[in-house]
Amino acid sequence: MKPLAWRPGDPVGPSLLGAVLAHNVRTADDKRFLLKKGVRLDAAALERLAQAPSTVHLLLPEPGELHEDEAGLRLARAVAGPGVRIQGPIGAQYRLLAEQRGLLRVDADLVRAIDQVEGLTVFTRFDEQPVEAGDLVAAAKCTPFLIAEESVARAEELARVRPVLRVLAYRPRRVGVLLLEKVGPDTRERFVEVLRLKLGYFGSSLGELVEARQDEAEIVPALRRLLAGGHEVIMLAGASSLDPLEPLFPSLRAIGAQIEKHGTPVHPGSLFWLAYADQRPLFGLSSCEMFSHRTILDLVLPRLFAGEPIGRDDLARLGHGGMLGREMAFRFPPYGTRDGSEG
Repeated sequence: MKPLAWRPGDPVGPSLLGAVLAHNVRTADDKRFLLKKGVRLDAAALERLAQAPSTVHLLLPEPGELHEDEAGLRLARAVAGPGVRIQGPIGAQYRLLAEQRGLLRVDADLVRAIDQVEGLTVFTRFDEQPVEAGDLVAAAKCTPFLIAEESVARAEELARVRPVLRVLAYRPRRVGVLLLEKVGPDTRERFVEVLRLKLGYFGSSLGELVEARQDEAEIVPALRRLLAGGHEVIMLAGASSLDPLEPLFPSLRAIGAQIEKHGTPVHPGSLFWLAYADQRPLFGLSSCEMFSHRTILDLVLPRLFAGEPIGRDDLARLGHGGMLGREMAFRFPPYGTRDGSEG
């Protein structure tokens, strides 16, 4: 770009068409704007420029340079993957919004690589956050008024490697429950109410709830019944024991289930375990996970219903940020009403 200082009385001709204003220009009485920074001068803008009461700084684009609006739009299009729509420009940046309720996935390595390109910026929410349709998940902008097109092309090339931003819609699933803890009618009703609230948020439903004593002779047929009943996910409530002789674990082996991990680096939820039988996930809920809205379960469910794989490594990674205090509320689904309260 070529900078130019235009002064009152200088000619206002075709050579200035397409020049970009480097700052705001106000009227002589300072009561209103004549022109706003970032504007590309067209014929109407040139007429207003002629009324400027003081020196105006202009940027004359050179071949191969893009205006910030065009560059920002190309950047936004490059990083917006499935489930993400573009809005803007607003205040020189493009907003990236979730098209649907789902799980936000952010490739942090690609965001970092793109942000290394001088003059271009992408900023996002954290990876693996539950989001609602219309939520702002990221923004993209070109910082300078003019930028070399090759810089934008470099960012576009990086974004072609794999999606930078995605919002994965939740897939409805039928969930079966095996209750291994003797509870009274009121507790059972409350558990079912909480579970239906959570599953309903993901568009999923509660299928059969089966009760069994801590006895292999009861647990094995109960699990087989739930598997045969078409349940795609099975939760075992009141089943977080560390006792290797507990009937639950030989029962899992008896139905061919493979335990991925027993114990996770998360509190509350450190006794959580995950197993798979015929590629269907089974996992155990302790008493706190049966009723609370801020446990390991509430980190796992969004991934599960978004169709993301959950394995040993995925659970181990939860140790970073695994202290689930009130300050972590943004990581949990807003069960219940739109604002996250239960109503």
